[in-house]
Amino acid sequence: MLLDPRKLNVCVTPNQAIPDEGPKVIPLFLDFSTIDTWDLDLQMVQALAKFAMIQTLFIDMDQQANPLSVIFNGSGQKIVAKINTQGYYNVLAPSPCKLSFVSTVGSNIVVPVYVLNVAIPGSVWPTV
Repeated sequence: MLLDPRKLNVCVTPNQAIPDEGPKVIPLFLDFSTIDTWDLDLQMVQALAKFAMIQTLFIDMDQQANPLSVIFNGSGQKIVAKINTQGYYNVLAPSPCKLSFVSTVGSNIVVPVYVLNVAIPGSVWPTV
């Protein structure tokens, strides 16, 4: 497969860097009871919280009936968190970060997602 350098998209992700602001987390509690997609632009949140980069997500799918997909605009990375799991996911997130969370409408339980600015080794474990 040949790559056309004119169509090559380079995405700067400062992974494995230690942030100047120290370790921080942004908690998100996503309610899919009436919508199936949460599109988030974290530019303002990152600026106010002095949150320079996103390197890891912690996703708690312990009580969920449907999987959760996370799509990062810019890098195109897609993470699919399975039901009855919890885990840390390493991410390729350009800054400022825009991402989408997609699940099934009608899930009555809120999905807790924690956005971290530090790199934590990826690991997913079953909760059942």
